[in-house]
Amino acid sequence: MPKLKLYHYPVRACSTVTFNALEEANLEYDDQSIDIIAGEQKSPEYLKVHPGGKVPALVVDDKVLTENAAILGYLNMLAPQANLLPQSDDLYERASCNSDLIWISSTFHPAIRQMRMPLRFTHAEGEYAGIQAKGVEFTTAIFDQLEARFSGDRWWYGENWSVVDAYISWCVMIVMSTQIIDMDKYPGIMSHTKRVHERPSFQRAMARQIASKERDGIKFQDEV
Repeated sequence: MPKLKLYHYPVRACSTVTFNALEEANLEYDDQSIDIIAGEQKSPEYLKVHPGGKVPALVVDDKVLTENAAILGYLNMLAPQANLLPQSDDLYERASCNSDLIWISSTFHPAIRQMRMPLRFTHAEGEYAGIQAKGVEFTTAIFDQLEARFSGDRWWYGENWSVVDAYISWCVMIVMSTQIIDMDKYPGIMSHTKRVHERPSFQRAMARQIASKERDGIKFQDEV
């Protein structure tokens, strides 16, 4: 089994999903938090790990994997018994699972970022409202699809949890933190998020991130 080390920003970044996958798979790993609010992701030391200056980054022995979709796919292959994704010998079905992860990272995730942090998309303050409104439009369209899919307490793939559910629930939690979209309109999504958070792997992942935050002296913006 390779030696794993996760670079992350605790609790509030998408590296939360990577933690969830590692805990679900019962893999041994080290972790190091990167204070992205303080700009540590742009430090020379971290850029040697991840030249793109983002989290998460997973060091596998002496090699580095970046981008959550790729990391989650790798962990699924590393620990197939954990069923992070549906296991299949059918190449199309495996590609379809990869497609789901890529859709979240390339479509859903950017939409919620556009809604929550429109300043990242422009230097002109007067444009923030329009950028945010478009993010709300994109996210609402996705929520309508998710609400139908999660009706009847279904997981993304039906009866079985997958890491896709963990990634979606993280996106939902970021949307909830903005208090822009009325989540009462989406009982199916709220039930899905609650079920994800009730899983022992999610709770272990959150506890480890909080411990890492305290260990490494990370302070959130609202704690400064």
